[in-house]
Amino acid sequence: MTTLLTNISKEYSADAVEVVRKLLIPKQLDGRVVEQYIRKAVRVGIWGKLTPTSRALLRAVALWRGVVKSRVLREIVEELLLNIELHTLRGRAMLYGVLVATGAGLHSLLNSVSSLLCLGISYLSNPPVFKLLG
Repeated sequence: MTTLLTNISKEYSADAVEVVRKLLIPKQLDGRVVEQYIRKAVRVGIWGKLTPTSRALLRAVALWRGVVKSRVLREIVEELLLNIELHTLRGRAMLYGVLVATGAGLHSLLNSVSSLLCLGISYLSNPPVFKLLG
């Protein structure tokens, strides 16, 4: 996640990551959801970059099939799922869409997933010369 946000200030990106977490990570975490994210991580290529402990935790939750009720375990699993999601095009587009919307003062768009995706994909499609945030 830090490699994606090299030129953005920490507090600005932390707020954007929280908005992306609220929009993209499911409210109810169970084994099926985690299994889908494991498949996504393998497909994207982030699975091998996760620590062995993180991979073991995700596998254990995927095999468990129950709903994650523990607040601490839920926060840890949400952080791992967010890390996986931010390495996909959808996750990066959402992140940059949130950053562009907050930088332009368009706070009403922060609840619209489709608008944020459009802003983010538009930003990612620009040549590097035109990529300015804030």
